[in-house]
Amino acid sequence: MSEELRSAARATEIAASFMNKYYSYVRPLRAVREDNTWLVEIDVGLTVVKIAKVKLDAMSGEILEYTVPS
Repeated sequence: MSEELRSAARATEIAASFMNKYYSYVRPLRAVREDNTWLVEIDVGLTVVKIAKVKLDAMSGEILEYTVPS
């Protein structure tokens, strides 16, 4: 992917699509741009709140890292 992510909606869409590969329940909560990255928070817990954090490069749209609490 080689597009600049200019909107929170697009960053959220990419992060949610990525998390959908691993979790059946994905509910985006918020996206915040910090310099050249987007930090997207997504609830992936079906019965309890479980907030995954996905960090994307704002220039390329690539996923840099993600964390999911156990």
